[in-house]
Amino acid sequence: MKKFLLKTLFALICVFSLNLSVSANQNQLISNSPEPNNTGKWYFGGNIGLNFWSDYFLISVEPIIGYHVSSKFSLGIKPHYSYIKENNDNIEDFTYHNFGGSVFARYSPVPLGYLHAEFAYNNYEQYSYNSISQDYESERVWVPFLLLGAGYRQPLGPNVTAYAEVLFDVIQDKNSPFKKWEPIVHAGVAFGF
Repeated sequence: MKKFLLKTLFALICVFSLNLSVSANQNQLISNSPEPNNTGKWYFGGNIGLNFWSDYFLISVEPIIGYHVSSKFSLGIKPHYSYIKENNDNIEDFTYHNFGGSVFARYSPVPLGYLHAEFAYNNYEQYSYNSISQDYESERVWVPFLLLGAGYRQPLGPNVTAYAEVLFDVIQDKNSPFKKWEPIVHAGVAFGF
């Protein structure tokens, strides 16, 4: 049940995250891309997540740095950090500090759509019950992800683009929070300044 709640909360954070993209060229307009369409230029942005539900609190930060190799192809990196606090009535409270990063590539074969590939490597804090000491113990595990999928973008104005993407973790590591080919949905709005 706890994993289901964590997965649901993670999905909600992803869906309701806000992506703010700032172009290295201050006069660049966004068109048909979740990041400024500026061939050979850098773009910056990221996601900020905040969620609290009953006895659960999460805050996460994921800045994005990308580079347009061509008008249809871009590469980038995304460092990640999240803080989670779980208050449990019957057992002790748990605090998690998760971190990691990823590299990604996007290719736009059609004007409003793109294919997305991302390799992520995240460090998660996991708790398990030790029956000998009769206490919960924390250990850290590294989890690899290979996220593949596609996205769609819709210009909302001269400097604003909405986007949504669906990704799947094809590695399916035993410690992954994404089990049984569950889709990972990201949605947001990109702003160019």
